[in-house]
Amino acid sequence: MNPARNPPQREWTESGLQALPDDGFIHELVNGELIMRPKNNFFHGWICTRLSAVLTQFAAEHRLGVVLDSSTGFWMQNRNCRAPDLSFVSKAHLRELNFSLRSNTFFPGAPDLAVEILSPHNTRAEMDDRLRDFFASGARLVWVINPETESVEICRSLSARQLTASGGFLDGEDVLPGFRFAIVDLFREMDWE
Repeated sequence: MNPARNPPQREWTESGLQALPDDGFIHELVNGELIMRPKNNFFHGWICTRLSAVLTQFAAEHRLGVVLDSSTGFWMQNRNCRAPDLSFVSKAHLRELNFSLRSNTFFPGAPDLAVEILSPHNTRAEMDDRLRDFFASGARLVWVINPETESVEICRSLSARQLTASGGFLDGEDVLPGFRFAIVDLFREMDWE
């Protein structure tokens, strides 16, 4: 399913975006157009929650910064408003921008780490556009998780991209120093017994 596109409004403001109803869609602003994507499936949510839990615990234990969910808006340099599935903003980045955790505004720029979990409706062109926005706006690392192939594309820039299969690891590198998580564990079935 392709994202729905609404007719362009003259100029979307942050308050206008925040006032959008909770209508079952994820809203983003791309090139002046409001893009509405359907909510994601159960498997997508399970992977997102599993990774969010380990990232949040690690970031909190090491006092590195904050992990945020897909309801968080980030203003890109080109005024697109993106909402990655998961994101991490370092304590240093927050301090550099004098940005408060209690702020009622979207974050001015990209997160240090953006995580995208592919859905059946995502296209390569769409993901490339997202990566372009993230890196142009200050992202240092992006993980693109493919549940279908149980792999992750680890992106350090638009040109430095590496596909890693389930035998590899998510490594926080200099963004989350010391973080290491087996990719296979993102997709591992729960042992209910």
